[in-house]
Amino acid sequence: MQSTDSLRELNAKLLAEIAELRKENAEISELREKLLKFAEVEVENVRLKQIIEKNARRDAENAELKSRVRELEARLALLEQGLAVDKMVLSFGQTQNGNEAMPTVDVPDSVID
Repeated sequence: MQSTDSLRELNAKLLAEIAELRKENAEISELREKLLKFAEVEVENVRLKQIIEKNARRDAENAELKSRVRELEARLALLEQGLAVDKMVLSFGQTQNGNEAMPTVDVPDSVID
C-alpha cells in the first residue's frame, strides 16, 4: 500500500496536470474561434474577389459599348449630313412653272449702295 504522502504527492501532480490540460483546452477553444473567424474572412475575400472580377468584366463591356455608341453617333452624323446635302440638291433642282428654281439671297441695301 502506498503511503499517504505518496498519494498526496500523486494527487498534487494530477491536479497540476489537470490545470495544465484545462489551460491547453482553453487555448484550443480560442484557436477554434480564431480559425472560424479566419474561415469567415476567407469566404468574404472570395466573394469580394468574384465581385471585383464581375465589375472588371462589366467595366470592359461598358467601355466597349461606349466605343460602339461613339462610332454609331459618328455614322449617324455623317448620314444626317448626307441627308441635308441631298435635300439641298433636291431644293436647287426643283422647277417652278417649268423653270429651274434659283436660290435667293437677301442682301441688305447698305451692301448694294
